[in-house]
Amino acid sequence: MIWRARRLQHQLFWWLGMTSLATVVAAGLVLRGTESAWPRRYQQLTSLAAGQFAERWQDPPARRAFAEQVAEALEATLILSDAQGQRLERVGPEQCKGPQHILQVPDEGARLGSVQVCLPLARRFGSSLLAVLGSACLVLWASAALVARRLVRPLSLLIATTREIGSGNLGARVRLGRHQRGELALLAESVNDMAQRIERQLRDQRELLAAVSHEVRSPLARLRIASELLRGSGEAAQGGTAAQAKVLDAFDREVNELDLLIGKLLASSRLDFETLSRTPLAAGRLFADVLARRQLSPELLNDESGGKPAPLDATLIARALDNLLENAEHHAGGVQSCAVRLSSAAGPTVSGPERESLVFEVCDAGPGFSAEARSRGFEAFYRSPTGGSSSGSLGLGLALVQRIARAHGGRAWAENLPAGGARVCFSVAV
Repeated sequence: MIWRARRLQHQLFWWLGMTSLATVVAAGLVLRGTESAWPRRYQQLTSLAAGQFAERWQDPPARRAFAEQVAEALEATLILSDAQGQRLERVGPEQCKGPQHILQVPDEGARLGSVQVCLPLARRFGSSLLAVLGSACLVLWASAALVARRLVRPLSLLIATTREIGSGNLGARVRLGRHQRGELALLAESVNDMAQRIERQLRDQRELLAAVSHEVRSPLARLRIASELLRGSGEAAQGGTAAQAKVLDAFDREVNELDLLIGKLLASSRLDFETLSRTPLAAGRLFADVLARRQLSPELLNDESGGKPAPLDATLIARALDNLLENAEHHAGGVQSCAVRLSSAAGPTVSGPERESLVFEVCDAGPGFSAEARSRGFEAFYRSPTGGSSSGSLGLGLALVQRIARAHGGRAWAENLPAGGARVCFSVAV
């Protein structure tokens, strides 16, 4: 879209410039047509002057007086010579670098002499005309460039701002300056008002989502307590049956699923509001705590971080690790191994200068990712149409992992292992 605005600016520049050039050329042709009548008039004047000189040629005082009158009238230099070319006299300025005109003075077929006329004014007039036309052309063309830029610059700003809004930067606004008036100013005001309304609506929705997610956790905690009380009272009364125990186990699983979903929503809300709380943490210990909460063996973890602390948001990183483990357990045949290591790059496809980062990875025992799932698996709400490790809920969980990694200056990616299974990783800057 930006190049289209620049193309419009170039078109306006050339259109206005060519119009100005055509105007100057037309004016030059008109002046040239006026100037073209000068040779005829010059011939008439020279014929008249030759007759006047012939009448006075034999009378030196009268001849000189007439020559002085002609020189003064034409602001020219006159050099009078006889029939043999000998100079008789010179009238007018001492120096003349203009064009030379020879005026023959005849008398009844015989040549009395000649008059050499120097007219510097004619050359000055021609060069001045060209200078004026050239200057006018340059000024008009420069004005065309300024006009084109002034017309197109607000459109370029509008295009750039709308592109930013479309890419997610709802805080972008069009600023045309206080001197901009007219329809473009009204359009800019409408775009700013639209962006403000969208930003306010999304903020209200995020606040509502965060508030609801937080409030729902309280009844969930009470449901969990009630489940434990029912289980304990049934065992105490020794009246509980196996069917009741299964019902309570199913009830506990559903409560845990709801609690897990609400945890993801709260993490997403924190990312939306950019409320990260970074503290120096040992990545290996954090990963081990997440494994313990999921009742997985600590032997699965290979800690190659060297115990180096990194500025991390413990809650969000724990949520990302929990999502990776959940995906491996529920949709990829179980967790095979885990690792945290230092790396000089943020992933196998990162370009540009290398930088040190921490990489968290989880390997599973599933069939691996399909080509589509590997490229789109981290998109929000994506669900693969095929089975395998991408089946079911590859949407919210892994999309949240990608967002958490980006909030920490890293990224997330997935790859299939040669021996089978897949490796899902995310990195954070240190």
